[in-house]
Amino acid sequence: MKQLLFFVLFFSSTFASDINKYDNINSFQVMYDSKGYRDITYQEYKNKKLKEFTIKLGIDKNTLKNKSYYLTIIDNKNSLFYTNVSYFQKDHLKVIKLDLSTPDTLYFKYKYEKPKRVEFRFNVISSFEYEYILPYEGILYGLAYGIIFSAFLYYLVIYFSTKRVCFLYYSAMQFFVLLSLIGFVYFSFQTYPKQTPQAFVDIFETAAFMFTFLFAKEVLNAKKIMPIVNHILSFFVFLNALDIVLILVFKYSIIYEYFYFYISFLVPTIAGVIALYKGRKEAFFYTLGWFVLFCFVLSYEYDLIPLSGIYTIHLAAPLESLIFSFALAFMLRTLVKKQNEQEKMLIHKSKLALVGELINSIAHQWRQPLMHLSYINMNLQMSSESEDFNKDFFIKKIKESNTQIKFMSKTIDDFRDFYKVQKQMQEFCVLNAINLAINILAPTIKKKKIKVNIDIKEEYKILGYENEFAQVILNFLTNSIDIFNEKKQENCQINISVRKNKNKLVVSVCDNAGGIKLKNLDEVFKAYFTTKKRGTGIGLYMSKLIIKEHFNADIKVENKKDGACFSIEI
Repeated sequence: MKQLLFFVLFFSSTFASDINKYDNINSFQVMYDSKGYRDITYQEYKNKKLKEFTIKLGIDKNTLKNKSYYLTIIDNKNSLFYTNVSYFQKDHLKVIKLDLSTPDTLYFKYKYEKPKRVEFRFNVISSFEYEYILPYEGILYGLAYGIIFSAFLYYLVIYFSTKRVCFLYYSAMQFFVLLSLIGFVYFSFQTYPKQTPQAFVDIFETAAFMFTFLFAKEVLNAKKIMPIVNHILSFFVFLNALDIVLILVFKYSIIYEYFYFYISFLVPTIAGVIALYKGRKEAFFYTLGWFVLFCFVLSYEYDLIPLSGIYTIHLAAPLESLIFSFALAFMLRTLVKKQNEQEKMLIHKSKLALVGELINSIAHQWRQPLMHLSYINMNLQMSSESEDFNKDFFIKKIKESNTQIKFMSKTIDDFRDFYKVQKQMQEFCVLNAINLAINILAPTIKKKKIKVNIDIKEEYKILGYENEFAQVILNFLTNSIDIFNEKKQENCQINISVRKNKNKLVVSVCDNAGGIKLKNLDEVFKAYFTTKKRGTGIGLYMSKLIIKEHFNADIKVENKKDGACFSIEI
């Protein structure tokens, strides 16, 4: 049914292979010798070269009693020798009004300087098209191309941002639809389609169908919720891929020669309805988009709308793009919301992953003061049992006890502040956040004899979430400590610096653990990437998310002379 596209739907083949498409035309014949007029067939005349010929069109007056139509002709206008009907030239078209005053038979005689292929193509348009579309078809085409190109470019950018393959399929579909429409308009200015350009347009159109089915598979999640439908869609993907190969061989579409054009929209429409039945409410707009195209093409095929094929497709395609863009925008909004929730969950998981170590740190923090309190109690008990009671000694031990209790209370406050959920951004001191992270790991740092140097010239303040910034510093410190442990390194050192660099505040955490392998430098911030035996791979990933999303800043890593250096640029 490929003629629906090239010989009927878009430019009514040079030799009107589907003459029954026009109710107003009851015969289409040619005469080029003494044998008289004969019917025209595409296969017979596509390679025939003539120097002189006459086209005869029979007009069915019964269709013109209550309506008027317009016959448009594309030909070699300088070679028209004779015609029995009045016409006027409009750009590249000869336009003839068809009404009751029109002759029953129209004659067009042409003479060429040299024999060549017949250049004559006609189309019949309604009064509505003639008055309201033909004068503004350039605007129609421009709007259609602008909408489709914008959809292509917009969702290509979104694909690179989200890596969701459905956006790539949709973008590719729009790209090939755009190329197809441009090809159709190009052919609408030609008297007959040349083989190579037609083959290219066939490839563009078939590729658009192929990506339509790929998009349907992905966006409807057919593989998971509709296995049978997924196999059907995959079959159509295979058919279209095969057709592209066949076009390269035979220079025209083989499959669509026998395949109804509107089925390519009916199949995903049915798939969308099934998805809706399965509870996929977001499939409504995709189903609506495919259904709109199906209705437009089917309506044209059965003469239910007063539009030519080229106008039909230039109205339907951008309308589908707008519907799909709305649906994909809604989907993108849902994805962003879901991603934000996932990021919050990952932050929470990242904190929970440290709980074991942090509880161990609390135990270390409290072990020494608890032992000290125990000694104080023993001393007080012995002093109370002694006959030589010393009041000053008793007061001194109470003060020591209070000091240890305050230390233990501060430890609790540090951990409580670290886990406190901050709902609003606040200005905080960078040094305080750094010290909060160091205090959490103080027992481990002391036990491993790690030297931590802080280089900060003045008190810098930034706007954000202090505990989240502290968590990033904590992740850097923990990462360095883990490397020290794996290497069983001595003379461990971590240098933390805060400095101004032009308009940016740079916070660096560097160690002397030997650095990161070059092949892993670009991977360390990716989710679930880890080189540790018991690592989760979410610490540095979450650090990057926190810095980028909540501080609108950059986070980097590089190897210095002695080890790795993580930097935050705010």
